[in-house]
Amino acid sequence: MSRLDAKILLLSLVLLTALAACRPADPDRGETRGGTAIRPTAAPTATEEPAGPMAEYYLELSLDADAARLTGKERVVFPNHTGGPLDEIVFRLYPNLPQRGGAMAVRDVTVEGRPVDFSLRAENTSLVVPLKEPLPAERDVSVELAFDLQLPVVAEGYVLLGYSQGIWSAADAYALLAIHDGKAWLEDIAPAHGDAVTAAAAVYDVQLSLPSDLVLATTGTKVSMSNDDPGTVTYHVSGRPLREFAWLASADYRVSETTAYGTLLRSYYLPGDEAAGQATLNVAAAALRAYNDAFGPYPYQEMAVVEAPLLHFGMEFPGLNLIGMDLYRHLRAQLEDRVAHEIAHQWWYAQVGNDQVNTPWLDEGLAEYSMAFYYRQVYGEAHMNTVVNQRWLVPYQVAVDNGYDAVVNQPAAAFAWEYEVIVYAKAALFFHALHGELGDEVFSDVLHTYLSRYQWQIARPDDFLSVAEEVSGQDLDDLYNRWILSAQ
Repeated sequence: MSRLDAKILLLSLVLLTALAACRPADPDRGETRGGTAIRPTAAPTATEEPAGPMAEYYLELSLDADAARLTGKERVVFPNHTGGPLDEIVFRLYPNLPQRGGAMAVRDVTVEGRPVDFSLRAENTSLVVPLKEPLPAERDVSVELAFDLQLPVVAEGYVLLGYSQGIWSAADAYALLAIHDGKAWLEDIAPAHGDAVTAAAAVYDVQLSLPSDLVLATTGTKVSMSNDDPGTVTYHVSGRPLREFAWLASADYRVSETTAYGTLLRSYYLPGDEAAGQATLNVAAAALRAYNDAFGPYPYQEMAVVEAPLLHFGMEFPGLNLIGMDLYRHLRAQLEDRVAHEIAHQWWYAQVGNDQVNTPWLDEGLAEYSMAFYYRQVYGEAHMNTVVNQRWLVPYQVAVDNGYDAVVNQPAAAFAWEYEVIVYAKAALFFHALHGELGDEVFSDVLHTYLSRYQWQIARPDDFLSVAEEVSGQDLDDLYNRWILSAQ
């Protein structure tokens, strides 16, 4: 999630330009709902998939807009890849995080059809499901549950979950499997300034019922829609592999679309923000081209960029990039940076995962530095160097000069207001220094190898360093220690 401080962002040189032609969605090309074309398709499949079985989520979700309540039924098939037997399965209830502001209550939990008594821990953000018999390694089990989620209604501010300014936002609004690292379940509670979720790639099949006046933007692909109940539309959404499922909906959304590298791109924006909505689509198309060339193919058939109630921040989900509405309005100069950063997460997070709570720099720093590839391809080497200097080097040098440099390889909770400078800017400078040390060709090989080797997995910092040393044939400990493990 890109959350650079506004003062630092104002140092960036950003020029919004038209990069590609775009056009409104054509209602004649498919069924429409609120101006959005929906073309029934097969369930989307990524270019490559994990070697072993993935978890499978089957969700039935229904929004009661009047009551601001989401009700759901959920069936999850969990394959035990932990290397040993398990006597419990843990789900995370992220809506119950203080920074999310929701109230999620689970009921009717069954394991293989048999009711079980569950418990909560980690400040009600972990649902612990006991197993009557240990689950052996490489065997799977089916868990079913139901839940009610009271969504917050907020006038304005950073709203990732709830209703604000005419938009419903539902990020991780279901029970999401926790990660087991082979020793224990990860149940860390992230601070508000960092990303909260670490998740494994999985298969999603979702039935989502919404009031019929809402336009839906979602992870995965809208396979079909039905109007069986008056005033309600039920969408069938499918996707694989996806680390998370999230959606936004608004009666006010307008949609433009284009195609780049065979991917259907959609931009969702609010009335009055048409110019910024078109510019967002153009930047997204250019970023997709740049990152496909630099790292490897984007894995999904579709991508959405959505105006969201996130102030001037952004947030990434698989195939779904949320951009704060302030950037469509009075902070337009920062829009290009934000879109380019969030789309880079479709490689460094959506494909190559990492522990975003305890090692957030690994995806944030690489997504930040990915912007250098975007700016070099779009505007040239000189502009890229200007971005490197003014977006990362200047803020970091200010940190050094004022005594708040810090070790990069730390959990998000180790930082306060300096989080953005260290986890984003300093980490990006590490990748820039590594690029300079290895040269274009070898550094490109490093990124391609890292992507292919850890695609759909959860990588650690040592994994990246090992790939870089293997591909380059160099000992990179000094450079790594200088930027990642040390502070001036």
